[in-house]
Amino acid sequence: MQISEDVHNYMENLVGQVLGKPEYTEVFDHDQLADLACLALIQLRPVYIRHDIDFLSTLSEERLLTLKQYAETAVASAKGMILDDRRSNRTDEFPVVFTKPRFDEDAELEWFEKPILKKR
Repeated sequence: MQISEDVHNYMENLVGQVLGKPEYTEVFDHDQLADLACLALIQLRPVYIRHDIDFLSTLSEERLLTLKQYAETAVASAKGMILDDRRSNRTDEFPVVFTKPRFDEDAELEWFEKPILKKR
């Protein structure tokens, strides 16, 4: 089994549908659309599925409309970040300095890194 082929996040489809609209494709270039997709997907709870048809056949229309609205809202929010891109307004280049070049394996995990399932 290869997860990338057998399992996918359905929210990617919905975000892709939103970004396929002329209001985005005619205003943003390819890189900006990719950034929009990333920024929108970060805001959304993933819905992992194997087959779209099986998922859609069990999904109520009300829930599908809700998921589509979530995607619209996330993309609209991400649009503001792209339009107000602070990286394009830089006048000085500052070097990046890493103060801790090695990963601390004893550091406590962040809340989003902790496994969902608890050990028995």
